Formats: sequence, structure tokens, C-alpha cells
Amino acid sequence: MTQDYRINTFGLTQKQNQFVSANLPVRDCELYIADTPTDLIAINCEAMIVNASAMEQDDADMIFGYYQEVNGCTDETILWLGEPMPPKAARKFFKCYDSFDAIKDKLKYLLLTAHSKSKKAHEYSEKLVNGLKILALIRKHPGISTQKLSELTELPLRSVQRYIAALQATGEWIEYDRALRGWKLFHGISILYGDV
Repeated sequence: MTQDYRINTFGLTQKQNQFVSANLPVRDCELYIADTPTDLIAINCEAMIVNASAMEQDDADMIFGYYQEVNGCTDETILWLGEPMPPKAARKFFKCYDSFDAIKDKLKYLLLTAHSKSKKAHEYSEKLVNGLKILALIRKHPGISTQKLSELTELPLRSVQRYIAALQATGEWIEYDRALRGWKLFHGISILYGDV
């Protein structure tokens, strides 16, 4: 799982884009200047800065609709500048400002905050994926060793053990079988997989 350190902009002037570029939150972050509003949705980023006045109403409605449809289940920060403003029901997904000048003094802070939020979300997702991989491997291969789990997931042994402990704490009845010399689910039943 890779993470893109990218800030997307739409409708900003060349000078404004240069200012954003000078305030990127980390060294390996890049600025992407979107040509079309659909790029804002299609291209992953940590934050996007949108000059709404440079956008047709239909395109703004498409973006508002998208964020309402996914109900905020994204980790990017949206800095929305000017009119048209998002409808009241969608405003919780947007940080709305009158103009670029309104964010200029705090842009570095806003982008660092967006970077931190995105990084935490990425780390959480990665942990969730690793836990699910380990559970799936134990379910599919009863008696699988910690060493084999470590090899298959490319995680250190201690990390595998911590994931197993976390899965046990969530109610998965994972046990060590001394005869098989590995991990298995009690009676092959997983709560998460709905085997109960």
C-alpha cells in the first residue's frame, strides 16, 4: 500500500500555485494542478484547494454530490474558496473560505494538518489490512506458524504476535495448537467472517 503525498489545486492563478508549491507540507510532496474538476475526485491527494468561481455550477454540484455520497469516507482535506458554496448538508466535508487571501497566512499550517490527518488514516488502514491478512491466513491454513505468517505478510514476528493479540481482543477466538505447532481458529469459526 503506497501513499501519495500530493496537493491538488483547481482554478488558482500561477502566482497562487507557486505560493502553494512553496508551502508544501513535506519534501516529497508534489503539487498537481488539475485541468478539470473530475481530476479533483479521480486523483488521490492529501489536500485540495479549489477556487470555486473557476468552476461551472454543474461541476461544483458533481463534487458536492460525490462527497455527500461517500459521506466523508475520504481522508483528504478540501479547502473550498468562494462561490458557489457547498449546500448545507455537504459543508461538513469542506473547509470554506471567501478567497485565497483568507488562507494565505495559515496555508502552511492547513497543509501540515492535512498531511498529518492523511498519514494517520493511511497508517490505520495499513494496520487494518495487516490484521485482516493474518486472520484470513489463520482461517485458511489452520496450524500456520508465527514464522510463516511473518514471511507471508512481510511483517516482523513481534508485529504478527501483536496483531494476533489484537484480533483475540476483538473477539476472534484464535488459539495456539501445540499439536499443529501453529495458530488456528477455535472450531474454525471466525466472528468477522460470519462463521457463527
